Amino acid sequence: MGSGPVTTDLSDFETAGHIPPGKYLVTVHVNQVAQGEYSIVFTPNRQGQTEPEFTPLLLDALGVNTGGLPQFKGLPEGKPIDSLPALIPDAFAQFNLQELRLDLSIPQIAMKPNAGGTVEPALWDNGVPAMLLNYTLSGGRNWQDSQIDSSSNTQDNLFANLRGGINWQNWRLRSNVVYTYNRSRFNGQASQQNHNTHFSNLYLQTDIRAWRSELTLGESSTGNDVFDSIPFRGVRLNSNEQMRPLNQRGFAPMLTGIANSNARITVSQNGNVIYQTYVAPGAFRINDLNQTGLGGDLTMTITESDGTVRTQTIASSSLPVMLRPDVAQYELTAGRYDGGVTVTSRQATFVSGTLIYGLPHNLTLYGGGLISRDYFSAVSGVGLSLGVLGALSADVTASSARINPEGRKSGSSYRVRYAKNMVTTGTSVDLTAYRYSTRNYYSFADFNTTGHQLSPGQEPWALLRQRSAFQIRISQQMGTYGSLYLSGMRNDYWGKNEINKSLSAGYSNSVWGVNYDVAYSISRIKGDSAWPENRQVSLNVQVPLRLFGPASALSNSYANYQISHNNNGEVQHRVGLSGSGLDDRLSWNVGQSRSSLPNSDASSTVSLGYQGSKGAANMGYSHSSHYRSLNMNGNGALVVHPQGVTLSQMLGDSLAVVSAPGAPGVKVMNGNVRTDSRGYAVVPYLANYQSNSIGLDPSTLPDDVDLTQSTVAVHPTKGAVVMAKFAPRIGLQALMTLNYGDKPLPFGTIVRVEREDGETHTGIMGDAGQVYLSGLPEQGTLTAKWGEALSQQCRARFDFSREKPQAAKPAIRNLAVNCDAMDTLAKR
Repeated sequence: MGSGPVTTDLSDFETAGHIPPGKYLVTVHVNQVAQGEYSIVFTPNRQGQTEPEFTPLLLDALGVNTGGLPQFKGLPEGKPIDSLPALIPDAFAQFNLQELRLDLSIPQIAMKPNAGGTVEPALWDNGVPAMLLNYTLSGGRNWQDSQIDSSSNTQDNLFANLRGGINWQNWRLRSNVVYTYNRSRFNGQASQQNHNTHFSNLYLQTDIRAWRSELTLGESSTGNDVFDSIPFRGVRLNSNEQMRPLNQRGFAPMLTGIANSNARITVSQNGNVIYQTYVAPGAFRINDLNQTGLGGDLTMTITESDGTVRTQTIASSSLPVMLRPDVAQYELTAGRYDGGVTVTSRQATFVSGTLIYGLPHNLTLYGGGLISRDYFSAVSGVGLSLGVLGALSADVTASSARINPEGRKSGSSYRVRYAKNMVTTGTSVDLTAYRYSTRNYYSFADFNTTGHQLSPGQEPWALLRQRSAFQIRISQQMGTYGSLYLSGMRNDYWGKNEINKSLSAGYSNSVWGVNYDVAYSISRIKGDSAWPENRQVSLNVQVPLRLFGPASALSNSYANYQISHNNNGEVQHRVGLSGSGLDDRLSWNVGQSRSSLPNSDASSTVSLGYQGSKGAANMGYSHSSHYRSLNMNGNGALVVHPQGVTLSQMLGDSLAVVSAPGAPGVKVMNGNVRTDSRGYAVVPYLANYQSNSIGLDPSTLPDDVDLTQSTVAVHPTKGAVVMAKFAPRIGLQALMTLNYGDKPLPFGTIVRVEREDGETHTGIMGDAGQVYLSGLPEQGTLTAKWGEALSQQCRARFDFSREKPQAAKPAIRNLAVNCDAMDTLAKR
C-alpha cells in the first residue's frame, strides 16, 4: 500500500441510487404486471447516468406496439434505442437494484391491444419428453359381529385408480385404469369375492396454435355449454379458451367514457382494484378487463391530471355461455356414443357441431346441431347481460328420433338460466335454471340407452326421461351476522309419479372465534325399487383451543360437537378433537358418537393424515361393541423426465419439474413441496399458456449452496411437463479478511473468485478488510481491485483445508489471507 494514503475508486457508488454498469438478470414488470426474467445490459447515458438498454425486439416482447407506432419504423430490431421517453412520451423505467426489479411504465396508447395478461405464443413451452402416473390406493377391512338377524362377517375391499400418460413434443397420450376387489366371509369361511379391472379415457391430444384450438383422438366427452355432454369414441376439434389472454376469456362489459386530460382509469370490484391504466384526453374505450364473472358491479374511477375525480358504477352479470364481442368458441365432433348408465347401448355414430359468438351490447348467440342415423337435434339460444337486473339466457332444443318399434318421435326442450350478484345487499344468485321437455323429446343419451338394461349401482331414475328440471343456488352475506345459503334441485319424469329432489340450506357465523352452523338437507337414497327420502337437520360447533391458553400445541387444535336429527327419528351426537401440525402437513382427528336408535351403542373413531412433497397418506380406525373398521389410503404421482424419476403429489394438467442439482431439501414457494436428495421437485399445478413464477426459498438452502436467481418463469402448454432450471452454486460460504502487507484492503474493493467451471463469484469489501463470498471451492485464487493501476490490484491464494479441525464446521467460515500486489507479480 506504500506510505501514502490509500485511494479507492468508488465512482460507481458515490451517488445515491447509482447503478454500476453491467449485465443484470432482472424481473421485468410492465405497468405493474410481471413479464418474467430478462438479462438487461445497463450502460451510462450522455449525462453519465446508468440506464437499461432496450431494443425494439425486447419492447415488442414486453407488449409495446412497436409495429403500430410510427417512431419505431426503420429502427433495427436488435439495436438498442437511444432514449425510451423520446420514442414513447411519458414512458419511463425504474430499477430497484436490491430486488433486481425493473419497472416500465408505458401509456396504454403505446401498448398492443389486449396486451394485458398476454403470453406470446413463441414463449409457450411444449415441455420435455416425459411419462406421468397419478395413483390413488385405498383399502379397508370391516369386522361385523353376529347379531340376532345376521351372522358375523368380515369384509375386505381394495381400490386402485391409476391415471398415466406420455408426453412427446406437443402430443399428449392419456389413459385411466381402475381396479376394484371385494371379498366377504361369513362365520370365518370365504363365501364370495369379485374383482374388476376397467380401462377408460384413452385419448391422444395436441394443440393447434394457429387456430387457438386443440385436437383430441380417442375416448372423451363433448362440452356442455350448448348440448348436454356426450361420451364418445372418435375425434374432436374445439377452440381452447386457455390460449386466449386472460383479459379476453369469458365475459366482461365494455367500459366507455371521456377524459379531460391524461387521466388515470381505475376499475374496482367489491372494493378491490382489478384494472388500472392511463388514457389520453378524449373519448376512451376499455375492452380488455379480466373476466368479471359473478363478482358484482364494477366501479370506474376517472382521476384527471388536476386531481379531479369522477366515478361511475357499471352493473355487470354474466353466465358461463356468454362471451365478449367478436369472440367465438366452437366444437366439432365425429364419433360413436360410448358409455352411459346402461350395460349396453345403441352406440350410435354421430356428427355434432356447436358455435358460441359474442356480439356488441352484451349479447351472445349460440347454437348447434347433431346428426346420427335415426336421430337429429338442433339448438339455438341467446345470452344477455341485463345490467342491474342480472344475466339471462334462453334456448330451445328440437329433436327427432326413431325408436323401434315405436316409430319416429319429435319433441322440444326449453331452458332458461339466470344469474345475479347484488353487492349492495350481499346476495348472490349463482345460477337459477329451469328446463321443460315435451313428452316426445329424446336427448341423444335417451336415444342410445332407451330399451337397455341399467348398469349395477346406478340410481333407479337414471334411465327415466326428464320432464322438467329446476335448480337454484343462492347465498346471502350479512357481515357480522353471518351468512345464509340455499342450494336445491327438483326433477320429475315422464311416466313416473316420483319426484327426485334435493335441498341443502344453512346458516353459519362466528362468535369470539367459535364457529357454528345449522344445516338442513333433503336427499334421495338408492333403494331396490322405492326412492326413500332422507331429511336431516344438524348443528355443528367448532371451538379453537387457543381460546384457553397461548400454548403452541393449542394454536391449530379444535374441539368439535355435532348433533343431527333425521326423519326416521334418529338423533345422533358426536364429540371430538381435531388439529394439525408440522406446517399443516400432519392432521389428526378423534371422536365418539352415539345414536338414539334402539340396540345402538357408542362408536369411537381416530384418524391420522399426512400431506408431504411426495404424496399423501391417511389411516382411520372405528370401533364399537358390534363392529370394527380399519381403512388406509394414499395418493401421489411420479414423473419420469430426462433427468430421472421424481416422486410428487397428485398431478394437475400441466406441471413443472424443479431442477436444482446439489440442493436437497429446499422449499419450493409453490405449495408444500421440497426438493429431493438430488435437488429435484415437482410443482404439480400450473396455469396453461400463462406465465407461472416458480421460486425457491433461499432461507432453506443447505449451508454449502447459494443461488444466482431464486425465481424462474415458465409458460406451459396444456398437459406439458416443463423444466424450471436453477443453477445452484455449490461451495463454501466465507467471511474472508484480506490484508495487503500489514493493512486491510480498503472499503469498496471489488473481490472476484474464478472457479474451474468458469463461474465468477464477486463481493464488495466492507470495513476492516472483510468480504463475504459464497460458492467457494476448498482452495483457489482470488483477485482484489480498488483502482485501475496495477499497484491498486492484488491476488491471493486461499486454502480452507488448512483450518484447524473442528467437531462441527460453521455454516460461514472465517479465513484471513495476505494479498500480493499485481505489479510485483508482473515483475516476477
